[in-house]
Amino acid sequence: MLLSYFAIISYSLATALLMRFYTKDDIQHRHQKSIFLLLSFAIIAHALTFTNFWAASGVFFGLANSASFVAWLVAVLLFLSSISKPVHALGILVYPLAASSLLFSVLFPDTAGKIIPLSIASHVFLSITAYALLALAVCQSVLLKIQERHLHAKKINGFISKLPPLQTMEALLFQSLRIGFYLLTLSLLTGFVFIEDIFAQHLIHKTTLSIIAWVIFATLVFGRKAFGWRGKQAITATQIGFGILVLAYYGSKFVLERLLN
Repeated sequence: MLLSYFAIISYSLATALLMRFYTKDDIQHRHQKSIFLLLSFAIIAHALTFTNFWAASGVFFGLANSASFVAWLVAVLLFLSSISKPVHALGILVYPLAASSLLFSVLFPDTAGKIIPLSIASHVFLSITAYALLALAVCQSVLLKIQERHLHAKKINGFISKLPPLQTMEALLFQSLRIGFYLLTLSLLTGFVFIEDIFAQHLIHKTTLSIIAWVIFATLVFGRKAFGWRGKQAITATQIGFGILVLAYYGSKFVLERLLN
């Protein structure tokens, strides 16, 4: 419990310092080292809360635990990416979400035992990694949409001026989107291989929605490569596809574990 609160506070402080930098006129990032340390502490403390996930027969992965783990993985991917890429601004969206998911797991812990057998662990890991990368792509699309609106309206404030150029932002979006799509493809394939009845009653909605999301992402990735798709259509498609994916995974979990249990 203390580790959870420590991580929540560290995420929140790092977010506050990031917002201070992007909303002030200061060119120099004065709190960069402090943010690095706070995020390091937050990610380590967050990871230590997962020690109770493991059981002899598999992994305890209910709604709260899975949300917390996915948010942690998104935070880790962003933290590592920010070392070499100009993606620091995404932290304003990602780190509060990580703190919120952790707070949710503290206030509304999983009550029903949802054990995932080790035999399908590879499928679960691929799914979670795909969600995390696609979540990063969605956060990038939100910033890109804000940036486009301000540039078209010629309203260049301190926040917009500190973002990378528009072409760089789009390249980062499609990089995360492309890798996330490949992992989502592998996740669906391993699901068909390792899950005996993937079209069972409790999985039919999740499977159908996941396939719809995959088709959207596949169209977007192919359209980018073949026709150079970009701009508002790409942003909207990314957000719709991810929204369907979230509904497929967390919507089904919420109904099965919280409403029907």
